[in-house]
Amino acid sequence: MKPTKKDRTRREIMEAAKDIIREKGHDALTVRYLAQVTGYSYTNLYYYFRDLPAFLWALRLDIIEDMIGELSVDSETVPNEEFSQSLCVYADYFFRHPNLFRFFYFYPFVPPEGDESQQRLEERFRSIWQDAFAGLLQEGILHPNEIEPVTKTIIYALQGFILLHISSGEPLNGDWREELHQIINQILKRD
Repeated sequence: MKPTKKDRTRREIMEAAKDIIREKGHDALTVRYLAQVTGYSYTNLYYYFRDLPAFLWALRLDIIEDMIGELSVDSETVPNEEFSQSLCVYADYFFRHPNLFRFFYFYPFVPPEGDESQQRLEERFRSIWQDAFAGLLQEGILHPNEIEPVTKTIIYALQGFILLHISSGEPLNGDWREELHQIINQILKRD
């Protein structure tokens, strides 16, 4: 189905907002600045989004869709011994877009009442992680009852790893992938 003019304009506004956040951080994203960047009046923006919290929630979900797009890897093409490489994709996304990390994890979002979008996205993320862990189950490295706690441990460690590197303000050295592999291998008790 061909997108309507309203859909195209909403997409244009969302992309402009992501550009603002990437370049200047989420504190720079105001309705007036977004209107200035897009060329729409700030009151016209409310035609496309009910209010700022609803817009920011939709923007957050759109960023998650971007991440899912980058994380979606055909599990058959990724060898099991390269499992941690798929996690590097997640880390690399935020290393390339540190302001999106800050927006995603530090902005106090308010989900609209009755919105189930977050739940559907979490289910898709869960499916991606289950696919990533399938090889580890087949190799006997993990047991099915270990997937959830191991996944959470790896994700929390990964987010802490990203945060520490982003907050240091220093450029990443080439060793970050090796450091991340060591952390993941330790969690998975692999040599």
